[in-house]
Amino acid sequence: MKSKKTTKILFTTGLILITVFILLALCQCKTANQFTAEDNGKKIDLKENEKITIKLESNPTTGYQWNLSDDINFEIISLVSSKYTQTPGNEDLVGAGGYETFTFKVISSDETSITLTYNRPWEDEEPAETFKLDISVK
Repeated sequence: MKSKKTTKILFTTGLILITVFILLALCQCKTANQFTAEDNGKKIDLKENEKITIKLESNPTTGYQWNLSDDINFEIISLVSSKYTQTPGNEDLVGAGGYETFTFKVISSDETSITLTYNRPWEDEEPAETFKLDISVK
């Protein structure tokens, strides 16, 4: 027969483990305005002053990078920032890939699209990949 103290310890440990698993699961989720390669081709509705983030796999050591195409209307949405982050745990590996993250802010109402192409900027070949979001701002 278990003592009350042992039962209380087991119950508390169980609650802690459940809390940790829930927090880990939440950390793996995308935020509402974060988009990845899975969202390619989607049409999204936004409001003025909203920010969105696009996070795409990248490996600049190959010469490839994500580039904004000319179809974006910067009177509707503006580029706030873009940065490259190496995949965590691979910082010491030469040639390891990571992610390019682009943050945009909605300026005014209308429609536009964001198209990013994954290519070597100095080559005239077709992009290796293309990512596009169609945006409607109300």
